[in-house]
Amino acid sequence: MNIPADIHARVVELTDRIIDAGQSGAADAAEAGYDELRRYCESLAAAGRDHPFLWETLADFTGDDRPAIALYLRALPLATAAGAAGYAASICLALAERHSNLDELDAARDYALQADAFARTTDDLPLRREISQFLLDHSAAADTP
Repeated sequence: MNIPADIHARVVELTDRIIDAGQSGAADAAEAGYDELRRYCESLAAAGRDHPFLWETLADFTGDDRPAIALYLRALPLATAAGAAGYAASICLALAERHSNLDELDAARDYALQADAFARTTDDLPLRREISQFLLDHSAAADTP
């Protein structure tokens, strides 16, 4: 699933701004960049140009796990509807990580298993390894009463 060049360029510009502001300690500028990215994602969705890349990226830049999970859940059906297994795998892995952060281990494992199923249909070996490592790292936690 290709990302339109104009969308990719704008998202990269905005995320670079957020990163630069965060690294320089300018929290207000980072927050403003995040808000601009959110508005951009919403405007594209309203214009019929929705894309899982938008919501996954916004979620990646969301510090709080609960709102990030909601954003990933907005991206996931877009990826699955488009048959974009790589996106779906990446989104499910991010959901697994966020649920793990919240000690919601059953949900984390379920999303990791979904990520694995999607990733197996791709040739993205680094992503497949990352998912496998997550499952290995969290298998002991699942076995602990």
